[in-house]
Amino acid sequence: METGKRISDLRKRRGLNQEQLAEKLSVSPSTIAMWETNKRALKDDSLKQLADFFDVSTDYLLGRTDDKEKAPTLVAAHLDDDVSEEDMEDILKYIEFRKNNPLGKKK
Repeated sequence: METGKRISDLRKRRGLNQEQLAEKLSVSPSTIAMWETNKRALKDDSLKQLADFFDVSTDYLLGRTDDKEKAPTLVAAHLDDDVSEEDMEDILKYIEFRKNNPLGKKK
């Protein structure tokens, strides 16, 4: 499926028309129309903005995968056996924090 079709499908699933999506993304409705008809390529920042808005991966939008899920954030490859219970609690809190506040995401 082409990128434009994916954007259109995601927009429709949210119950939005092109004008409403344009307003939410601070772009013109004609930009949305051109994205959806593949007449305008997505710039990196627009691709990221759409992925964040629809909560899908950029690979999904680009048609590289049919899996909409974003890749998990890697926090640690392993944990040592001598991690205290208190440290483990802190690690799990940090993981939850990172899930809700991805690196590089502007507020």
